[in-house]
Amino acid sequence: MNKKFFYQPDIPVAISCWSFTMMILTFSLLLWLEITVFQIWTVIAFVLFVLVAGFQILMRKVKVKEDKLKFSAAIPFNSFDIPKKDILNIELKRYGLFIKTKYRDYRFLFSKKAARYIYDAFK
Repeated sequence: MNKKFFYQPDIPVAISCWSFTMMILTFSLLLWLEITVFQIWTVIAFVLFVLVAGFQILMRKVKVKEDKLKFSAAIPFNSFDIPKKDILNIELKRYGLFIKTKYRDYRFLFSKKAARYIYDAFK
């Protein structure tokens, strides 16, 4: 049952994180338009955007194990586990899952396939 899926945090956090990432893209576009010639600084800013966006997508993973969900965040010290015994309720929503534990509530954005798999495994 050890499967890995990609996720995004709930909508307010995702909007905040991706807004900062899009600022890098906007900076590269403004730099290109301001200079009016495609220069190395524009390329560097765009490559930085691609790296940050890829990092945000690829580092956010959830590992589904027999007894817990292990969430890896983009910043490693924000990673956490949700033991199966702590899950009080899990709801399948259109864009992800709502997980209620005895300590707090979590909202995650998943693909439909990943959300259905986790829901079936932990319900």
